[in-house]
Amino acid sequence: MFTVQVPQYTGLRATRVTKSSKTVASTPRVGGRSALVVEANKKVAKKTKVVLLEASELGAQGDMVAVSNGFFRSYLEPQGLATKVSQELMAEFKAKTEAQEAAKAKEVADAKAIATALTTIGKFVVKKTVGEDGKIFGSVQASDVVEAIKAQTGKEMDKKIFAVPDISTTGVYEVQATLHKSVKAKFQLEVQKD
Repeated sequence: MFTVQVPQYTGLRATRVTKSSKTVASTPRVGGRSALVVEANKKVAKKTKVVLLEASELGAQGDMVAVSNGFFRSYLEPQGLATKVSQELMAEFKAKTEAQEAAKAKEVADAKAIATALTTIGKFVVKKTVGEDGKIFGSVQASDVVEAIKAQTGKEMDKKIFAVPDISTTGVYEVQATLHKSVKAKFQLEVQKD
């Protein structure tokens, strides 16, 4: 009886073929003995982290993406579309990400503060000219709401954030303001006779 020494390679796997194996017919047999079959297992495709210098289908300018080595070497680098990530770029990217997260958090905090102020005040007054039948001339628009808020608080706001219902008579109505994707405020709008 003899033994076969097979050197160990990364990415290679050796298996013994036996009679119960499904591939017995296709494997060579030597003198009634089972043969040793060596298969090469392909490793996972290696990726390279790159920073995009220009916007493309991979992402926006300044984004860090993982691409295959070949794609980077043969297309992105020669075209000047990306550069490999270095320690300096990693630090800069991390600082930029932290600054963006801080800006988003500040934006949400500001929106929550404005929402709290609007709900605390609770009621804003708009004066309109009213006809004999109790209907107002024209309608109440978001710009009227902005003027009423500016008159009471001195704060200038964008009229696009207000959802004003159809108002054709005097009375009290509820208006919703979307200050941020996650921050909404509701307050009352009273329409009075001018």
